[in-house]
Amino acid sequence: MKKLLFVFVLGAFAACGSGENAAPAVDSAAYKDSVAKAQAAMDSAAKATVVDSAAMKAAADSAAKAAKK
Repeated sequence: MKKLLFVFVLGAFAACGSGENAAPAVDSAAYKDSVAKAQAAMDSAAKATVVDSAAMKAAADSAAKAAKK
């Protein structure tokens, strides 16, 4: 029985005492560059989707005039 207890205690020390960090190291410069590129792409996409309200009103007016004819 003591041998079995010794095996369990030894296994617990082996499992908990490794001290290794499983998280991978991150290259902060590469990470910052990729974040900046992604943010620039999002900003350019947001600018492309901005609609001029005067142009939309003019298009709607011309469509309404065409529908009346």
